[in-house]
Amino acid sequence: ADAVLSSLRVLKEYSAAYGFDGLGCLIVSMTRNVSDLLVVYLLAREVGLMQETPQGLECPLPVVPLFETVDDLHHSPAIYDAFLQHPITQRSLQSIQKRRGEGQAVGQVMIGYSDSNKDGGILASLVNLRRAQRELVQVGQKHGVRVRFFHGRGGTISRGAGPTHRFIQSLPCESLGGDLRLTEQGETIPQKYAHQSTAIYNLELFLAGVARKTLSDQHADPGEHPLEGTLTELSGWARDTYTELIHREGFVSFFRQATPIDAIEQSRIGSRPSRRTGQQSLADLRAIPWVFSWGQARFFLSGWFGVGTALEKLQLASPETFEELKQTMNRWAPSHYLLSNVATSLAATDLEIMRAYASMVQEDTLRTSFMETIESELFRTREKIELIYGGPLSERRPNIQRMMNLRSSGLRVLHHQQIDLLKMWRSYHRMQQTKEAEQLVPQLLLTVNAIASGLGTTG
Repeated sequence: ADAVLSSLRVLKEYSAAYGFDGLGCLIVSMTRNVSDLLVVYLLAREVGLMQETPQGLECPLPVVPLFETVDDLHHSPAIYDAFLQHPITQRSLQSIQKRRGEGQAVGQVMIGYSDSNKDGGILASLVNLRRAQRELVQVGQKHGVRVRFFHGRGGTISRGAGPTHRFIQSLPCESLGGDLRLTEQGETIPQKYAHQSTAIYNLELFLAGVARKTLSDQHADPGEHPLEGTLTELSGWARDTYTELIHREGFVSFFRQATPIDAIEQSRIGSRPSRRTGQQSLADLRAIPWVFSWGQARFFLSGWFGVGTALEKLQLASPETFEELKQTMNRWAPSHYLLSNVATSLAATDLEIMRAYASMVQEDTLRTSFMETIESELFRTREKIELIYGGPLSERRPNIQRMMNLRSSGLRVLHHQQIDLLKMWRSYHRMQQTKEAEQLVPQLLLTVNAIASGLGTTG
């Protein structure tokens, strides 16, 4: 409590000296209910940040929910509706609108791509993010508030990354009102903005994308696309398949042995620890090391797992709908963005390397059981995606394949070096030879760094 209050005191002191224009918003991570948002008003009052008006208290800084998991996205419209109904929220938004000279009150909502993906897989994540945005826009309209979305995208496809123009074009109608906010993280910052020419290019992509999408939405059919329900159905099937795997008995043990997650936890490369509370559970692990470790072992599991089973069920249950999805894939931006991201994740997988990492799993039955499931779903997903694309991905998406081919030989050497070091490091730990194990950490982390650089995405 003291840490939170001291942070708010800094805002109070800054605003007294310079005003509020240089300050952003108060984002509530992992918003689960309306009290998570309203308690910010209480804390702000304690340090004198709230302002007294004849109508009552108001907060000079926007309080912004961050909805992250699939379940949180489901509950987000009801939570935001209750939040916008509160008198302090209404007064605060109107006061901020007046101060900024805006024509309409703007309510910001942050949505998280990483935890929803870790929670339910890529298809469930993107479809539920889409549905939540549509419903949150309606909630805002009900209260006379324009919702500005803050997209918490990460650096890999499993954490919301993807081609900028396709991402913007795939957003739901009316979710843009001429602007958006988003995060740029990790290696994407130097990749996109280290040089003036690339920085200008990437900023122009955003500018052009937002302008085009905003203008086209004004003339778009407000009705639901015929395949909207199909995507929802697919996401449910994919999520069931994905969650069955990650909650199966022994999965955490397989994950910790078949990936370098324990080495990544030794690194000091992030602003936050890899675990929220320090517990050795899947739920406590943050999304960044989850995605990072699967990428290092070339599984890229959360970028495709479950999609093949979902597409197969659709093909069997409704061949005509599957054919419609195939025919409209390039014409309907949401399906194109989703399926092209899955295809890119598949291109980054390497079955030979996956099996090499899985060889570190000591229990034979555990290794065999999970690898059979993962490999079977990998073949199934590749088959269905190639069926939709109308040919092998290596031919239909040659640029991606060319990039992976250029890097494959160098990466293969690095992967095997990392596996050898992991085996040695873990062996020292089992024998309680702590000193010898610690001496290997710098070399181990160097392989993590090198593989991340070679793949171009850390997560």
